[in-house]
Amino acid sequence: MRTRILGLMTCFNRKEKTTISINNLISKNPNIEFEFVVVDDNSTDGTKAALEKIRGVVVLNGTGQLFYSGGMRMAMQYALDTTEVYDYCLLFNDDVEFYSQTIEKMLSIENDGKEILVGATCDTEGKLSYGGVIKKSRFRPNFDIIDGTSQRAKLCDTFNANCVLIPWKIFKDLGNMDSVYSHSLGDFDYGFKASRRGIPIWVCDFFVGQCSDNPVSGSWRDTDLSRRERLKKKESPKGLPRKEWWHYLKTNYSIGTAIVYSITPYLRILIRR
Repeated sequence: MRTRILGLMTCFNRKEKTTISINNLISKNPNIEFEFVVVDDNSTDGTKAALEKIRGVVVLNGTGQLFYSGGMRMAMQYALDTTEVYDYCLLFNDDVEFYSQTIEKMLSIENDGKEILVGATCDTEGKLSYGGVIKKSRFRPNFDIIDGTSQRAKLCDTFNANCVLIPWKIFKDLGNMDSVYSHSLGDFDYGFKASRRGIPIWVCDFFVGQCSDNPVSGSWRDTDLSRRERLKKKESPKGLPRKEWWHYLKTNYSIGTAIVYSITPYLRILIRR
């Protein structure tokens, strides 16, 4: 009997990447029975129509203002409400180009079905881009991303949800991403929630596919932009909005960390760093 996996993702105006990602999962993992819940956040490039042609895909309509965390919450809530039962839930990004049989390979890692499995990704040059994350300090919000080419799977504290395989019961028990987050931080916070509940998170010892890192250029961290432009981008949904950043720090570190590190982004902008 094939393993049943429900894949969840959100997308916006990336028809080709989105359909390639889903079709790669289906065609390159023949021993898995996939179904998908995809939130299309009001794309204008024909993404929804293309998705509706793929068997086993349920498309949910977004408002155009959901961004990443909002879109994932909608997909996850649909899955949490379903009466269907699966073996695993797969959280993934629409821009991951999955390698052959990587999900099957993830499932072959020795585990008792009580752990979350994270698949690391690399860029086009084979350099680590996303994956499992380890805290560097209990008090400072710094972290290291675990390389997907280590000799064995490694434990981590949280993850980028570019490819995360969660046993169905654990997914149901964990619930949804925090509604505070608009775009970024939602997946990190969700992983930290799992860690606090004592759920082991393992990073696989291989890359599951290609996914290039988001560029600094044009973001609030871009030192070539004016202070005003950087501040505006920081407070936008795709930046680091102050209320969301404060909540993230207070929830996953401490009130002291929140007080200190909620200020540091503004200092970086002020001194052009």
